Amino acid sequence: MAEELTEDGTVRAVRLTIRAGHKTLIAAFASDGTPLAVGQYHPANGTNEIGGIGTLPVARRQGLAAAVTTALVTHARDHGLSTVFLAYADDAVARVYARLGFRPAGSTLLIANQPARS
Repeated sequence: MAEELTEDGTVRAVRLTIRAGHKTLIAAFASDGTPLAVGQYHPANGTNEIGGIGTLPVARRQGLAAAVTTALVTHARDHGLSTVFLAYADDAVARVYARLGFRPAGSTLLIANQPARS
């Protein structure tokens, strides 16, 4: 998988986005260096959306998603971002975020299986 992402240019594109300050990634690793959980945010005008929070199935229910989310919020606030929000599609995920202090602020409509439009 890593070789494919390197070959297709994904690694390079993400690296450039991070270096330009358009994305922050935070991960939790096992002692052998294996990434177990990851998340990201994209700052824009003092606001950012946290997203892409994911944990490998073998590492779930250990608090890693909560730790990554907390680290992302802390990093965002430390870098001057005053509004932090996230979206979720699953009630179990919403409960994790609620334990971290997030509260519902609105609703979103997601339309799946639609062709991309520019």
